[in-house]
Amino acid sequence: MTLAQTERAALADLFGHLGPDQPTLCDGWDTADLLAHLLVRERRLDAALGVLIKPLAGWTARVSAGYRSRPWADQIELYRSGPPGFSPLGWGPIDEKANGMEMFIHHEDARRGQPDWEPRDLSETTRSQLIPMLTSGLMLRSVKKAGIPMTAWLTDTPGGHDRPIVLVPSTELVGGDGSAEGVTLHGGVAEILLWLSGRSQVRLEFAGDPAAVAAVRAGRK
Repeated sequence: MTLAQTERAALADLFGHLGPDQPTLCDGWDTADLLAHLLVRERRLDAALGVLIKPLAGWTARVSAGYRSRPWADQIELYRSGPPGFSPLGWGPIDEKANGMEMFIHHEDARRGQPDWEPRDLSETTRSQLIPMLTSGLMLRSVKKAGIPMTAWLTDTPGGHDRPIVLVPSTELVGGDGSAEGVTLHGGVAEILLWLSGRSQVRLEFAGDPAAVAAVRAGRK
C-alpha cells in the first residue's frame, strides 16, 4: 500500500476513536472541521477552491456544512473510501503525489492535537517515502526566504547513524558563495517535515548561530 493509502486508513480509524470535537494542530479547527476539509478537498473541487480564493469561501463553508450534517460515522466511511472515480486525486500516481503528504500531515494534526501525543515509530517504508518530501519546493518555500543555509540531520536512520540532508544550500541563496554559516536541524524525518509545514508540536533541536536560528524559526511561524 502507498503512503496515501496507509495514512488515510489510519486517520479514518483515529477520527472514529477521537470523535468530532477534539482539537487539532490546524489553527481553529477541531476534528470535525478537519474531516470536512478533507471531504471537500477530494469530493468537491468546485468548493475546495474557497480555501485559496476568498470570494469562494462562503460556498466552501456551505458545502462543508453539508458534509458535517451527516452522521459522524458516515463521514468517516466516506473519507475512508477515498476520492470518487471522477476525481483526479484518486487516480494512481496522482493519488500518491497529491495525497501522500496531505494524509500524513493531517494524520499528525489530529494525533498531535491531543495532549498525550508521542512521535510514531515509523516503518522504514514510511520513512523512505517521507524523506524526498523534505526537499520539495513547497516545503522549503518559507525557509528559503530567511536567506540562511539549512541542513537536516535525520536521527531516526536505521543503525543509529545520523544522515545529513541539505535543505537550503548556500549556493541557492541570492549572492550565495557557499561560505555563509547555516542552521542545522536534528530530529526524525517526521519531525522535520512537520516543522517545515508550519507545525509547532515537534521534537527538534536547532544548532547554529543564535541569530540565524531565531530568523529561521521566526520564518516558520
